[in-house]
Amino acid sequence: MFLLRNAVRGYAWGSSTHLPRFLGTEPTGDPQAELWIGAHDGDPSYLPDGRALNEVIATDPRHLLGQSVVDTFGARLPYLMKVLAVAEPLSLQVHPSSSRARIGFAREDAAGVPLDAVDRSYKDAFHKPEMIYAITRFEGMAGFRDTEKSAQILRLLDLPWADDVAHRLESGPAFQTLRAIVTEMLGRGGPELESLLADVQRAARHAEERGHREEMRANPVRVDPARINREATRVFAMVGKLIEQYPADPGVLVTLLLNHVVLAPGEAMFLDAGVIHAYVSGLGVEIMASSDNVLRAGLTPKHMDVPELLSVTNFTPMPGPQWLPSVAASHHAHLEPPVPDFALTVGDVPGVTAPAAGPRTVLVLDGEVELLTADETVPAGRGQTVFIADADGPVRIVGSGRVAVGSVQL
Repeated sequence: MFLLRNAVRGYAWGSSTHLPRFLGTEPTGDPQAELWIGAHDGDPSYLPDGRALNEVIATDPRHLLGQSVVDTFGARLPYLMKVLAVAEPLSLQVHPSSSRARIGFAREDAAGVPLDAVDRSYKDAFHKPEMIYAITRFEGMAGFRDTEKSAQILRLLDLPWADDVAHRLESGPAFQTLRAIVTEMLGRGGPELESLLADVQRAARHAEERGHREEMRANPVRVDPARINREATRVFAMVGKLIEQYPADPGVLVTLLLNHVVLAPGEAMFLDAGVIHAYVSGLGVEIMASSDNVLRAGLTPKHMDVPELLSVTNFTPMPGPQWLPSVAASHHAHLEPPVPDFALTVGDVPGVTAPAAGPRTVLVLDGEVELLTADETVPAGRGQTVFIADADGPVRIVGSGRVAVGSVQL
C-alpha cells in the first residue's frame, strides 16, 4: 500500500476555500479546482519515496493491477479519481467515446500537434465517462432536456428569438432539430450575438421575477405548470448570471436546452460519452476512465473545438441525468456505472468494505482510519489517499470516519 501525494490544479472556476478546508491546508487566495488522484501521465500521484504512481505501475503492472485488469485495460490504471471544488461554472463540454478518442488522438499525433499544445483536443487515446458523488450540494447541467419542456420554458421568455426556437423544437424530430439549433447557436458571434444575449438576459430577469410571483400564487393541484415555472425560474437565474460572466459566448444559449441538476450530499450521477454538461457549484468526488479528453464549446477561456464537439455529442433528449443510488440516508453504497473502468464505494468506518482484489484507491472523506492487509498497516486522515495494489489482497478499514473507495469492476 502507498500513501499518495496528489497534485492540485488551479483552474479559474475553482474555489479558493473548499479544497484547503477539505485537505486541512492554508488557503492561498488562488482558485484550487481539482485534486488529481491516480496514474494519468498528465498529473500522476506520487509515493512517499518520490516515485510517480504511473512509473511504478509500469515496472510491474501485474503485481499492482492484477492479471485481469492488465488483460482488459492494458498496463495502466484504468480509472482516475478527483475531488472537484467548483465555485464558477466549468466549461460546456463533452467527452468522446473510445473509438472517437483513438481516432482523434491518432489524427492529432499524425499532424504533429504537441501533447501540451493549448489547441490540442485529444490528450490521450481513451474515453472519459465519469461519475460525480456530491459531498456538498452540487449543481450543474447535464444532457438535453425533453424538447417539449424546453419549448415551454423558452416561451416564458416572451422573446421572438426564443419563440422561434420553441416552435422548431415542437415541430421537428428531436435529435435532428436539437443538432441544427445547437449548431446555429454555437455559430453565432459578433455584435449580433452580444445583442441577442443582452435581450435574453433582460427577458430572463423579467421571467424569473414573474416566475417567483406566480410560484407564490400557484395552486398546488396544478402540478405540471407549477413545476415548469419552478424549473424555468432556476434556469433563467442561471442564464442571467452566465451572461454577466460571458456576455459574448454563444455557449450560454445552449444552456437553455439542458437539464438543470441539483445533487444533495450523498447523491451521485453518471455521465456517459457524448453527454453535454457543465458543473456549476459544489464539492464532490469524481471518478472517471483515466483520460483528459475534453471537447469544449463555451463558458471557458480554454481551447474550444466546436466542430469536433458537435460530431461527438449525443443530441437525444434525456429525461434527466442517469442517477445512481443515494447514500445520503445510509451508511454504505457501492456504485457501479454501466462501464467496467471504475466503481465507487462510499461509506462509514467501521462498516464499509473495499473490493478484495484489483487496484483500489481509498480517499478519506472524514475522520481517521487505518488500512490493514495481512502484512501492513497504513493510517490516513481526512483528505489523504492510499493506493492498494492487487497483490496486497483483501484490506480491512478500521477507525472512525467516512471513505470513498475507487476500484475497477472485475
